[in-house]
Amino acid sequence: MRRETLDDNLTQLQAMLDEMGPLVVTAFRNASDALLNNRRRLAEQVVARDHIIDGHRAAIELLAVETMALHQPMVTPLRSVITALRCSQQLERMGDLARHIAQVVVRAGDGPALPEQAVELFTRYGTLVTALGEKAVTVLGTRNVVLACELESDDDAVDEVHRSVFELMFGPTWGAGVPAAVDAALLARFHERYADHCVRLADHVVYAVTGATPDEIAL
Repeated sequence: MRRETLDDNLTQLQAMLDEMGPLVVTAFRNASDALLNNRRRLAEQVVARDHIIDGHRAAIELLAVETMALHQPMVTPLRSVITALRCSQQLERMGDLARHIAQVVVRAGDGPALPEQAVELFTRYGTLVTALGEKAVTVLGTRNVVLACELESDDDAVDEVHRSVFELMFGPTWGAGVPAAVDAALLARFHERYADHCVRLADHVVYAVTGATPDEIAL
């Protein structure tokens, strides 16, 4: 049997990331759908399938460690291996955050997980974060540095919605009570953190391609 070369392993690592990324985007999209439309069964599916994402992270980690041990890659390929490790960890955390959103929906039972007055904001929140996730996964697959560097500014719109959620909760029109405010704060945090991981994912790709951070690159 032919021994796998370093290039074989790097190709396999990229293929594994390409498979893992869409799973994470789908998990968030479904969690957001479940949250906004009170789809408890869909939320339960997100929770139940999170182990698949975890399994991908474990497989990537194993292959990355084996690649470093067996091939002792030099600088450029080593960056690719390290990036695969870091990106798989970011993707796993993104999957966990989608699961957390889904768990809030499951806990709500037959009732809505969001008060009606928060639905419009979280609809926009979900749309922005889903788009950010899709863009991050595109960056992961294409290694497009220009696209990767756009994510930081794209995240500004997410931060703006995040602030709006808290302005709503602490404003005079909030009538949903304290428990609903606690859930809304948690949900906002999960959305924000997912978006932050999208940005970090893009940062790792920039490092793999250039050896620099987005802040160090003049585009």
